[in-house]
Amino acid sequence: MKKIYLSALCLAVASGLNAQVTSAQLAPKTSVFGHEKISNYNNFEKAVLWSNDVSVASDWAFTNNSSPAQDWYIETDPNAVPTYAPVVTATASNGFLMIDSDAAGASATQDAYATYTGALDFTGEPNITLEFDHHFRAFQETRSVDVSNDGGTTWTTFEVTPSTLANVNVTETFSIDISSVAGNQSNVSIRFHYEGSFGWYWAVDDILVKTTELYDLRADGNVWGVTGSWGARLPYYSTPVDQIQPIEFCGINSNIGVNDIADATYTIDIPSVFNSTGTINSVSGAVDTICATATFTPNATAASYVASASMSTASNTEPVVTNNDFVDINLDVTDFIYARDNANNVIEGGSYNQGNGFESGNVFDIFTDAEITGVEVGIASTAVVDAVIYVKLYTIDPTTGDFILEDQSLPYTLQAGDIGNFISLPLLGGAYLLTAGETYLVTVGTDGDGGLTNDLVVMTSGSSEAQTTFYYDATDLTWYYSTSTSAVRMDFSPASINENENVFGMGVYPNPANANANVTFSLNNTADVNITVTDLSGKVVYTDALGNVAAGTTEVSLNTASLSEGVYMINVAANNAVSTQKLVIRK
Repeated sequence: MKKIYLSALCLAVASGLNAQVTSAQLAPKTSVFGHEKISNYNNFEKAVLWSNDVSVASDWAFTNNSSPAQDWYIETDPNAVPTYAPVVTATASNGFLMIDSDAAGASATQDAYATYTGALDFTGEPNITLEFDHHFRAFQETRSVDVSNDGGTTWTTFEVTPSTLANVNVTETFSIDISSVAGNQSNVSIRFHYEGSFGWYWAVDDILVKTTELYDLRADGNVWGVTGSWGARLPYYSTPVDQIQPIEFCGINSNIGVNDIADATYTIDIPSVFNSTGTINSVSGAVDTICATATFTPNATAASYVASASMSTASNTEPVVTNNDFVDINLDVTDFIYARDNANNVIEGGSYNQGNGFESGNVFDIFTDAEITGVEVGIASTAVVDAVIYVKLYTIDPTTGDFILEDQSLPYTLQAGDIGNFISLPLLGGAYLLTAGETYLVTVGTDGDGGLTNDLVVMTSGSSEAQTTFYYDATDLTWYYSTSTSAVRMDFSPASINENENVFGMGVYPNPANANANVTFSLNNTADVNITVTDLSGKVVYTDALGNVAAGTTEVSLNTASLSEGVYMINVAANNAVSTQKLVIRK
């Protein structure tokens, strides 16, 4: 697979868009995005050595190097956060630490500390873990915890969730092994540090230090899918029968205990259908990807499966196993729909461009020749009625990596019943043959409304590897990739007739064309013939009145040099009948 190198700008219009480059500028903030709501992984049952629920103001000191001055503060209203309210912690209503970068505006910068005012004594406790609940929205700021063992003279920094995607909301219990700094120390200080500039916010509550489990595996996330011609392992939540392939299952596991675990085992199970395991030696503190030794091939009939995965160890005792289970995977074998998103089960957010033009979609590997007839799209609940949208199908140039338009739909105006639901738009050319061993891109797009409303918002659900979900920003004419999966799917439903019956045996070549296209047609009788070319709005962009044409086959050359790149319809009218064929113009 040829990797696609795009722009040097890092854009975040779809829950974390990036260009594949070594450096990137800040992404613009937006207000419709995905979120991750993560369960409390770290329910340690060892001794609590210290805890603080942020209910006493004198327990905390606030300092800053912000410009203008801006500190952390204690908030008691769980709904006071600028987005994704309320703050969900056990004791949010009696106070939580809060810093709000969003409220300070675009010209402000934050560099602020919230420091616990007491000295903590962990003498005799060599293995300890700091744990807290937090609620935040990411935007390329830095969140960290600093720990000192000399009363605050020197500090060791532990960065918090540095890999969270821009404009993604997170609620979770977070843990840090601070044994290297605070273990068996008698004069420990702890502080929270936020650095940002027109970011979002960070809320922290229910902070504690516990002894660390001797043995503890944590299931962090599934990695699964099918590897095809694009070269990436792509998860397909819905797969047509003809595209079924063996599915690989792996899990990301963290060993957050004190000791190594020689038999850290990943198990994937589909009840009464499939079970497989993978085992490795997991070193304390390591993050491992463990794969099942067998793959799963679904039966070639429409069906639904639920795959459950977990971590375990047979040779050691884990006092806590509530963090050993992965999120279940829902798989569907379908007749016609090919989907990489998980929006049938959970809608995580939306992709849009603040009322400006854009396209969003996914690549699909094809394993058996198939005919695509349309594109199914999840329209988010925040989309706007009367937004005009379209779908497109692209091939990918194997040499340049360019996306090459092959077909698209007519413009469609969103109706009230479309909002929050899936719709399928047919391609103009009817059935388009997809070739086994090739990769294709399907997108949904809009020209926007000039930024007056949200316009089109596309559901997002699931995570995408870099350069497998794409986003075209019409404001800077640039393709980017996204790490949030858009609900844009291939539809293999039997074709409806989108072109008029070919009563004249009409043909168009070359197609795609650039400066010229040739039209052939056959008449049974002499007739007046008129050729028109229309764009997708129905506007006539080319006319050639041929006058009286003799019976038989005729070929006409059309000068298409002045036509912009896109999809057009060529109409041949004679004897009160019309034949229509699609023409693709490439420049």
